Amino acid sequence: MIYKCQKCGFIHEGEMPDGYYCPLCHSNFSFFQLTQKEEKVYNRKTISLDNPSIYRIDEKCINCGVCSKTCEKIVNVKCDGDCIKCGQCILTCPVGALTPKYDYNKVMDYINDPEYIVIAMTSPAVRVGIGDAFGYDPGEFLEGKMVAALKKIGFNYVFDTTFGADLTSMEEAYELKERLEKNEVMFSSCCPSWVSYAHLYHPEIIKNISSCKSPIGMEASIIRNYYVKEDNLDENKIIIVAVTPCTSKKQEIINTDCDICMTTSELALMIKENDIDFKSLDDEKFDSINGSSSGTIYGASGGVTLSVLRVLYNLYTNRDLTSDEVSIVKKDFYKEIKVKINKNIIKCAVVSTMANLEKILEIKDNFNFIEVMNCMGGCINGGGQVLMPQNEKEAITKKRTKGLFNDDVNPYIKYPYKNPIIKNLYEDFLDKPGSKKALEILHNK
Repeated sequence: MIYKCQKCGFIHEGEMPDGYYCPLCHSNFSFFQLTQKEEKVYNRKTISLDNPSIYRIDEKCINCGVCSKTCEKIVNVKCDGDCIKCGQCILTCPVGALTPKYDYNKVMDYINDPEYIVIAMTSPAVRVGIGDAFGYDPGEFLEGKMVAALKKIGFNYVFDTTFGADLTSMEEAYELKERLEKNEVMFSSCCPSWVSYAHLYHPEIIKNISSCKSPIGMEASIIRNYYVKEDNLDENKIIIVAVTPCTSKKQEIINTDCDICMTTSELALMIKENDIDFKSLDDEKFDSINGSSSGTIYGASGGVTLSVLRVLYNLYTNRDLTSDEVSIVKKDFYKEIKVKINKNIIKCAVVSTMANLEKILEIKDNFNFIEVMNCMGGCINGGGQVLMPQNEKEAITKKRTKGLFNDDVNPYIKYPYKNPIIKNLYEDFLDKPGSKKALEILHNK
């Protein structure tokens, strides 16, 4: 017998056991209907041994095909040999056979070697995802405890990747200004899975993708090309570790200034294996490199666009963009964000998942800027986050988004160009956004 889940389309072959839940969307047996139609039976997705992001524990795999179904129906990757390293299959695997490719033991080896200085830089979405591993309510903002845990583990420095996000907003706004003058649509470049998808299926739009490195790429470049030299540190003894919600970043950092990428779920394992009582930790602050709240909201869908628009608005008007000057309208499959700058209306689209990207490509010329994230809701649902019940995904996504955007209303720096660290960096080293030096180390060739 063949049963089909009416919610997500998953196919179950054989008898329907009591208490059965869909392994893909966690709907109960009442959502399944007996079907006589010929339905595609999914076998497991091929995960190559040299995949830098995802690993399969063969002993656990039951060949249920949920990974292939996720890849085709959720991620929109059709060919079994293609992988954009997003890790969404990790989140839906019902038996835990898929995991991020763990690198945290390698990090511990460096931490335990006194010759090395090990630097952590943490992405925004980690601080609203790490609590899931320690019994906190979903979306709780745990920045202080996260920093304290990293220092307790033994990292020499703990920096905030929101600094890299501020840099990205500065550079991306200047690039967008140039594109506007040429009447070219520009796509964001922060999400490596989306960029990989474009290379696989839409090479014709690669020229429209921003040349900016991701926040991780920018921050690692600045640490290695500026701060290491300013502090007279031995560059060969510096290890830069990105802590992210994203498995695809493990692919992105290969041959870059960042040495190792580990995920939120790996950080949770490090905390537990080092016998750290996470809940008892007192909040601690980041070391000298941190960013504005515009950098924090990068972790949720729409945050990149709002941050870039704040910088762009200031470029044209020399004023700060206020929230009542921004129009945000939720459409069928995307969010439309509009801002009036002088006499011109800048029209942006915010889209997550590649299925929705395909729809936006049909109307891309209606926009000046398009933010694209592979994972639903943005980085907060990256494949490297702590596992969550899939039937609660929508509610948890909202809570994580709220956790990040609540930080944006706190009474501290809200605009990237007002971040004193950013200002000093341009004055002392980069000169200005889009300068020769900035293009050399902050942009992709």
